[in-house]
Amino acid sequence: MLAEKPWNIDAVGRLFLGVIASFCLGAMLAGLLGHFTAGWPKGQSDFWQIVVSASFLEIPALGLIALFLRLHEITWKEAFGFELTAPATAAAYGVLAGILFVPAAWALQVLSGKLLELVHVSTENQQMVQELQDPSLTTAEKIFLGVVAVVLAPVVEELLFRGILYPALKKLGRPGLAWWGSSALFALVHFNVATFVPLLLFAMVLVYLYEIFQNLLAPIVAHSLFNAANFLVLVFQDQINHALHLT
Repeated sequence: MLAEKPWNIDAVGRLFLGVIASFCLGAMLAGLLGHFTAGWPKGQSDFWQIVVSASFLEIPALGLIALFLRLHEITWKEAFGFELTAPATAAAYGVLAGILFVPAAWALQVLSGKLLELVHVSTENQQMVQELQDPSLTTAEKIFLGVVAVVLAPVVEELLFRGILYPALKKLGRPGLAWWGSSALFALVHFNVATFVPLLLFAMVLVYLYEIFQNLLAPIVAHSLFNAANFLVLVFQDQINHALHLT
């Protein structure tokens, strides 16, 4: 069972408000950039908007988390259990969980899309997904987006949702609410109705990993592998479709 953490829900609320404020500032600046780059090719304009958004989300979030831990006089290792389980063991189980869940998530997303079509609900891919489908994307731009999707996003999201929010909600004495609530919020912030159910279930798997190993490295690795699989499918979509048509 995950050990109790020294922070409460009020402190976590202030942390999330800081992250949201930084995100909103980045979104505003990205919108202004989009206005001034309206004459650029759409793919290039969208890419630099993503750069601005990421610069005001992932990096400031890490800084706010560091400040949060300092205020609670706790180290990263103590806060997220990095010293409790052998890193290789935690990472190995994270890899296993990621491998097992990826095909299930893809199947769930396809099913969700079909059900939404039946009720005439239209869905739109996230900006990152749309950008990765742009054939004009350069190798350097793909590498940058890959670092954001596979490294920065999993680390920041796991620190916030599993590492900080989940223990704070659990501390209220409602473990079920903590499990479902932190997972639902994680799914909601991706702003995509078609991926809500897969992300909700994936988040619950990540909470389970954290509970079992008490080491946030396990869900970080699983999350990173999950994002990497989706990233590679999007980047090599044309080649995959071509190969499938040949079989």
